[in-house]
Amino acid sequence: MCLTAVYSAFSWLPTMLAAEGLSTSVAGSGLAAYNLGGVIGALACALAIARFGSRWPLAICCLGAAASAWLLKGVNVGQNVNLLIFGLGVHGLFVNAVQSTMYALCAYVYPTGIRATGTACALAFGRLGAIMSAFAGAMVITAGGSAAYLGMLGSAMLAVLVALLFVRRHIPSPGGRRENTVLVATSS
Repeated sequence: MCLTAVYSAFSWLPTMLAAEGLSTSVAGSGLAAYNLGGVIGALACALAIARFGSRWPLAICCLGAAASAWLLKGVNVGQNVNLLIFGLGVHGLFVNAVQSTMYALCAYVYPTGIRATGTACALAFGRLGAIMSAFAGAMVITAGGSAAYLGMLGSAMLAVLVALLFVRRHIPSPGGRRENTVLVATSS
């Protein structure tokens, strides 16, 4: 579902903005803000995971992605283009923070003996969401316009939140790890 949200934005965000009567340059700015937010979000979430573990940073980012999409439904695009562009950047920050850091979670969840196969299978399954986005975006925009499109993005991220809360093995916080340490005595 996360890749459904990511690829729906990549594929359909300019179309949705153009359907709202905005110029091509504004549509391009919206996509650029989404991607810039994604870079910032990925870095910030990676730092948060290194400090707090993965469960709560990923959950908070999912909630932020859902909330930002739903809040964007209330923006009057004709009067508040800058707020729209900023909101798309915030949404991109949260969605891409989740998507990019789930790769680290995936590598943690699978045992070493099947890590490559498990991660590859998870990524392949995620690509089904990317494929689904091509159809879902067109269908939702045609049926309900921008409000339905933004609702779909928010709902997809809520589904990601529920799925992530069911994952039992998250990356622990550094204080929560029990690592084997070897003490080496040195003589002076």
